[in-house]
Amino acid sequence: MLFTVGISYSLLFSINKLSAEAGVPYVAYVFWHSLGAGLMLLVPCLIKGRAAWPQLNWVHLRTYMVWGGLAIAAPISLLTYVSPNLPAAVMTMILVLVPLFTYVFALLFRMERFRLLSALAILMGLGGVLLVIVPKASLPDPDAAGWVLLALLAPACFSLVTVFAGKYRPPAAPSATLACGLLFGSAILLVPVMFGTGQLYVFPGPSLEGDLTLLYASLLTTAIFFIFLEMVRVAGPVFATQHNYIAVLAGFGWGLLFFGEAHNAYIWGATALMFAGLAMHTISVRRAVVNQGAG
Repeated sequence: MLFTVGISYSLLFSINKLSAEAGVPYVAYVFWHSLGAGLMLLVPCLIKGRAAWPQLNWVHLRTYMVWGGLAIAAPISLLTYVSPNLPAAVMTMILVLVPLFTYVFALLFRMERFRLLSALAILMGLGGVLLVIVPKASLPDPDAAGWVLLALLAPACFSLVTVFAGKYRPPAAPSATLACGLLFGSAILLVPVMFGTGQLYVFPGPSLEGDLTLLYASLLTTAIFFIFLEMVRVAGPVFATQHNYIAVLAGFGWGLLFFGEAHNAYIWGATALMFAGLAMHTISVRRAVVNQGAG
């Protein structure tokens, strides 16, 4: 499960970049692959019977819309928008910051206590970001530093999903049902944005390459969200977040395969710093869980 999510998720970042290169509007791209993945997951939900159908009461709808907005609609649209300006591997690399940002937001909402090791982990993560954006030789284009800073809003969105799930726990439901609901929530939220920005795209469109990216993204998104939610249910969120290690490493491989990307010592050093920060934070979380259990 862990490897499947990590490898699939990192591949999605390269598909985002390929979609932009094929001329698919970024909002329409996320709308169509959210809708496509939602429809794919709706089929097994309907087959399993009424208990597995997405529920339409307030608690469920709130979960679907908030999760859909913060996990897909906002961050994936943003990452697709910036993708032509950044290497695919760099966009994947920022996934390491998600658990660190989650801890920051949890502190702000008073859901976590201050832990020195986690604070040091955050500083290491920020050090990794600085190593990407400060040296002029770190990125192919020195002006790309601003795009990196803009892309950081994506892990912030992913982190807010986790905080929301902790503060307003989603209702008990099969993983396929939750994934289906949040994907439809993402598609619904993007409809007015798509019309308002004039980014309409009728599927199938004029570009076969663009249509194929929509199909690939739908298939990947279906697998990613179902398996991730199932992994959280079975093994817990701390274990599930370990897919970030795999996603980053796989992201470098996909970037090399699809775009011939090669990276300098600054990028590798930034990755090492972020990995070290994530490892420190994971140790801090596990210690806190053990101490809480002992208490």
